[in-house]
Amino acid sequence: MSKFIAAAVQWTPVVHDAKRGAQKACEAIAEAAGKGARLVVFPELWLQGYPYYAGIQMSSPVYLAWRDVYYNAAISVDGPEMASIRKAAAKHKCCVVMSAHEREGGTLYNSQMFIADDGSLLGCHRKLIPTQTERMVHGRGDGSDLDVYETSIGRLGGLLCFEHHMAPARYALCTLHCQVHAAAWPGFEFLHPIVDANSRQLAVENGCFVIVARDVLDPSRIADGMPGVGDEGHHWEMHGGSAIISPMGEYIVEPVLDKETIITAEIDLAACSLSKWFVDGAGHYARPDVFQLRWDRRPKKPLELIE
Repeated sequence: MSKFIAAAVQWTPVVHDAKRGAQKACEAIAEAAGKGARLVVFPELWLQGYPYYAGIQMSSPVYLAWRDVYYNAAISVDGPEMASIRKAAAKHKCCVVMSAHEREGGTLYNSQMFIADDGSLLGCHRKLIPTQTERMVHGRGDGSDLDVYETSIGRLGGLLCFEHHMAPARYALCTLHCQVHAAAWPGFEFLHPIVDANSRQLAVENGCFVIVARDVLDPSRIADGMPGVGDEGHHWEMHGGSAIISPMGEYIVEPVLDKETIITAEIDLAACSLSKWFVDGAGHYARPDVFQLRWDRRPKKPLELIE
């Protein structure tokens, strides 16, 4: 398939409630499919909501209460929430990229799940480095799960938020010949120029389409009774900024701000070859005699059993 419709979901998440978040995700997939979408991309940690509380003073009772809320809302990749989303992907014949708080043992991970249009789980990538205050929320991924997947709509990959600043991570995806990149970010206003510069650079650097998905949120959309929202409301004001970018760095859909929407655009994979005609970073523009990337894709387990 050379041409298809891609969508980015810029909806308010159901903060802290993975079950209701999965229901809303299924509604978004259905709506995007109604617009003709074959690929649906969600913002960073959208399933339960990004941990905007992480900017609150850690010694605050409000911070500790939110920490418990998010810990209890975290999911497993093979749990019922992801099962319902995978079922929706299969029903509507869409590839889906979802991000969620994933729990293993006592640790939460910032994870990005890739789902094929038959509902099968292609992979789950854990964010390599939680950014700034996120480091008190999430553990680090081990790099073994970063990949690009062959799908019905082309070679699909992605990164989470400030992972896009990691030049080796971008280049790793380039070597795997990513054609469509799912860029999941939160909706902070201060990120607008950063996301613009970073996403357009990645599109040109890797010769791929970039689907930027970001959320919108305000304190009034958080469930009644949640801790400290009235006193800490500025932590819950998010402005979106979802967009779709061509392999030449041009906006197909300009960043959309301050409204719930699903943006869509036609993707023509033939455009990737034009960008790579100028610069193919893992091909004719590579200089392995000067620069090489060392990528250790082995899982780094805390326990190795020798029997």
